[in-house]
Amino acid sequence: MENLRFWLDRGVDGFRLDTVNYYFHDRQLRSNPALPPGMAEFDTIPYFFQDHIHQKTQAENLTFVERLRGLTDSYADRAMVGEISAGHRARQVMGDYTRGTNRLHMAYSFDMLGPGFSPGHFQGTIEAFFAAAPDGWPAWAFSNHDTPRHVSRWSDHGTPEALARLSAALLLSLEGSIYLYQGEELGQTETELNFEKLRDPPGITFWPDYKGRDGCRTPMVWDDSASGGFTTGTPWLPVKVAQRAQNVAAQGPGSVLDFYRRMLAVRRRSDALRHGKTRFLDAPDGLLAFTRGDQVLCLFNLSAGPLHFADAPKGAPLFAEGYANGKLQGLGFAILPSGAA
Repeated sequence: MENLRFWLDRGVDGFRLDTVNYYFHDRQLRSNPALPPGMAEFDTIPYFFQDHIHQKTQAENLTFVERLRGLTDSYADRAMVGEISAGHRARQVMGDYTRGTNRLHMAYSFDMLGPGFSPGHFQGTIEAFFAAAPDGWPAWAFSNHDTPRHVSRWSDHGTPEALARLSAALLLSLEGSIYLYQGEELGQTETELNFEKLRDPPGITFWPDYKGRDGCRTPMVWDDSASGGFTTGTPWLPVKVAQRAQNVAAQGPGSVLDFYRRMLAVRRRSDALRHGKTRFLDAPDGLLAFTRGDQVLCLFNLSAGPLHFADAPKGAPLFAEGYANGKLQGLGFAILPSGAA
């Protein structure tokens, strides 16, 4: 606790708590049971073969989190966000750790950091969180330092630029706090690395079945110089041509970076997008439809073909791409004044 107090006294705004449900293990040091066949996230890494009931998410862990919250709340305007890693129990644990006012201010899980890309997946994840913690506050992310970049992870559904735009609009329309991973705002893609360039221990150990996490950890690219403007020296991971091409300096009007800036401005201006409750609507297959508060209707076509939403209100959208007269083209979206919806 004194470590936290040291940093709070120095004026930090709060703490991002890594693997926040891992801090205590089973007192009897029992072994975890095996997961049922077919449930392992990765079938080449022994860690993922286990049902981790004994070395994380212990009852004592919540008591400790409550102590951390008590200390943090003794300082004004501070916050705690925790990373939840709990496999198939993540949604319930995320709710448990944010319920009430004496645990985490917010938490995020890996539910939206995997291959799932469908209206049912996004709706189910969000509804499950609020069912577990009606008064909780989630934090949503599509990419981070542990998973392949989402425009590459979801590449079967569209081009990197189209996915970058749609996913930015979707993420920034969700109820809760939003996390953007470095390079995401550039439409950055996953880097393919040879074995000799790897730095991530799991990738080195389990190559080639698992290539590790280095592909999403390459440096931020600011310009088109050799190391992307990140350093004049040699970075820990290489900056390849495909990633350097997405550099900040090259992204002017109409670029992915410009799109993120404009969508962020829409969110900042809209009280409904920042604070409004979410209500999901019946919609054609492939279309994710929900309202935020009673002011904004959000429509996202996650399919390849055009879709029509009969209840879309008339009038100019707040922000849209591939939308006209209630019809959305493939990977199109519309954020509209809710009107009759």
